[in-house]
Amino acid sequence: MDFNEVINSRRTARVFTDENVTNEQIEKILQSACIAPSAKNRQPWKFYVLNDEQKNHIMNMLFEWDKLNPKERTSVKGTAEQIKTANKMIMIYSDSYKSKAKNENYKKPDYISLGCAIENMSLQAVNLGLGSCILCDTLYIEDEIDNYLGINDYEQICGFIVGYPIYNYSTKIKKDFADLLLN
Repeated sequence: MDFNEVINSRRTARVFTDENVTNEQIEKILQSACIAPSAKNRQPWKFYVLNDEQKNHIMNMLFEWDKLNPKERTSVKGTAEQIKTANKMIMIYSDSYKSKAKNENYKKPDYISLGCAIENMSLQAVNLGLGSCILCDTLYIEDEIDNYLGINDYEQICGFIVGYPIYNYSTKIKKDFADLLLN
């Protein structure tokens, strides 16, 4: 696929078919993340590819959190619904904060690096004919997920779901380019 076509075709997928995403496709997506630029070449990313049981358990944890917090206005229930139809789920972590780099000066550069890696993942998914969605609602139950997966020394950044997309919603209108310039 042409690079401009990949960028212009990237949309957040929230509903997926039941077609299987292969381990080879997941490996290509992760390899794309690993070649992203990173501040001082720290490469702060770590990935946990969930099996079906783990994915479903986290989905149920999100549904349960939503039931226990009815007054909270969040998208947690919607995120759980998205996970339900996704074929694969990856948890994305940073190795900088909880272990070796507690210095505040590392946070922003490493967050930017992680964003680059995640965008590479999203673009590779499109290139492979897949859809993806970045899930930040996992942070509502960050400690519970980390305990369940046995993750101790890494900071959870987000979840990332992948599958063959069913786009059943309109494309969002983007801001005009001239409105984004400060000068």
